Amino acid sequence: MSEEKTTLDGPDLAQGVALSSLTEGAMLLGHTQGEPVVLVRRRGELFAIGAVCTHYCGPLAEGLLVDDTVRCPWHHACFSLHTGEALRAPALNPVSCWHVEQRDAKAFVREKLANAGRRVPSATPMPGSVVIVGGGAAGNAAAEMLRREGYAGRLTMLSADESVPYDRPNLSKNYLAGSAPEDWIPLRSADFYKEQSIDLKLGARVAAIDTGRRQVELTDGSHHAYDALLLATGAEPVQLALPGGDLPHVHYLRTLADSRALVASSLVSKKAVVIGASFIGLEVAASLRARDVDVNIVGLETCPMEKLLGAEAGNFIRKLHEEHGVTFHLARRPLRSIRAASSCGAEKTSRPISSSSASA
Repeated sequence: MSEEKTTLDGPDLAQGVALSSLTEGAMLLGHTQGEPVVLVRRRGELFAIGAVCTHYCGPLAEGLLVDDTVRCPWHHACFSLHTGEALRAPALNPVSCWHVEQRDAKAFVREKLANAGRRVPSATPMPGSVVIVGGGAAGNAAAEMLRREGYAGRLTMLSADESVPYDRPNLSKNYLAGSAPEDWIPLRSADFYKEQSIDLKLGARVAAIDTGRRQVELTDGSHHAYDALLLATGAEPVQLALPGGDLPHVHYLRTLADSRALVASSLVSKKAVVIGASFIGLEVAASLRARDVDVNIVGLETCPMEKLLGAEAGNFIRKLHEEHGVTFHLARRPLRSIRAASSCGAEKTSRPISSSSASA
């Protein structure tokens, strides 16, 4: 993912801050050596870690302290106060740590410390081989954590996707909107998996699992033996069972290839219909509006996001989208999908339709 420039707010922690200003269990945002830093007093100890989440650059100073960790307020990535290590997805990379010196009733943030590397293997017996079915963020995070925890056995990831694991949520956001390049999407490079001895197999679709023989069979007839098996396949969009639902202008959004197809369609289409007024559908609508596509949203609900956020927040979200040109058709059910002629009559424009998000 790309790195964003951050402003340096708060005091210069290298110059020191009064210990009396550091409240137990609170975080003080400052900076040192040109980098934003969060200074934390926890159970009498002082910790200084990077203030920017390595996932989407969320502000850690606005997050939560839980035991000896800090949680990002945006997507709940979890970092160790002691080492800066990313302990939980969606963050994969650590934040920096600094040495804190206490002197003359002040705390000074000094030199940067080395982040924790690969851990010593556990003395507990470990499986000789692990197969992970699924090449999304969950499967990728599991593979990385196994290596960070010191697991040295054979590690295989079977992904039906043709691309290396990538940031799936961004497919309906910046990338679809045209404000992020495609090289921002992959979680890691192909070389990373080689360096970590993770056997990543792309285009590998599982046909069957034989638990008796402890092996996974692929659709191409090949087999992969395992001592431990992790299923991290995720979910598929709900398919539209209605006339015209299988026409070529009907798109579903799940993979990078799907998002590429939506981007290509948005360059030649003028209108789009989104089926569903939840997170993905609303994000797709906003992204397509950023590409100047006329967007209509069809949903069974009477208020967007009401079940999750309540009517007040749902109505606010609807108004915000309407201010950006989105038209809502709520408490309605789609009956069929058709192709509509463009207003000029010289070309055909697709009116896409999808159950989880729409396309242009």
